Amino acid sequence: MKRSEVPPDERIPRGAIIVVAIGLLATILAAVLSNTGSNSGEAAHLEFVQKAKIPDSKAVSVPGSKNLKMQLVGGTIKATGTNVAGYSLYRVLSTVKIDKDARIGGEMLCSTHGLGTGTLIAQSSGGLRMLYPRSSEEGVSGQEIPETVLAKFASHGHLLAVLEEVTEDMPETFTTIQGVKVGWPEYEEGTEHILYHLPHGKAKATVELPFYTVWKSKKRPAAQIACTLETNLGKATVETEGSLPRVSPPIDEEAEELKQQEREEEGEGTEEGAEGE
Repeated sequence: MKRSEVPPDERIPRGAIIVVAIGLLATILAAVLSNTGSNSGEAAHLEFVQKAKIPDSKAVSVPGSKNLKMQLVGGTIKATGTNVAGYSLYRVLSTVKIDKDARIGGEMLCSTHGLGTGTLIAQSSGGLRMLYPRSSEEGVSGQEIPETVLAKFASHGHLLAVLEEVTEDMPETFTTIQGVKVGWPEYEEGTEHILYHLPHGKAKATVELPFYTVWKSKKRPAAQIACTLETNLGKATVETEGSLPRVSPPIDEEAEELKQQEREEEGEGTEEGAEGE
């Protein structure tokens, strides 16, 4: 019987048909996403497979103080394995250090430039650029340093990747003095900036301001780093750069999944032990 031949009071309303169709489509999409792991809350756990130190910069005089210096120190660069699309994630860390008693009142602009065509700043699971510390008008002295970060990165059938031990080689805090505020200047493709607003007066302790970025690239991981201190007494700039010797090898998904299972089993064992006490 054709629809036109069905009595009006026995026909299924068109609106109901549309609702059912949309529901079926949503169910199918959910199943597809579930199979890829993207809506399951799961993420691939990646380890850094190569690492190198970034040379300390030349020490330069702080404006107004010939005998008091500033310098980039403690820099490291490390990268994950390469995914099927040929990309690796790599993290670049450095710390700008200023001698105690130096006159620091002013602004410190630090930049990290990811080298290589197609090198992009990585994005967090929330879609933010992976630049740390975060912008904060309240100061960074109490800003927590995450032990792991979650990045948008395809691996192990997932669309997210947990970077393990991302901050194992950096200081315990984002600043050693109080009153430091941080802003993110206007975005510039290929270069990430952090603008430090430093308290006026002499530094009551050695100033250490660590900062790091996470990048995504098909090239050999490399970066240029610079910091410029500007006060009413003048300007001073420190610069350095570093790289890894090669492009990372492909991610060994089997080995990393096995390590993740071992971590989970260890965690379960710890929880069971705590419950038994």
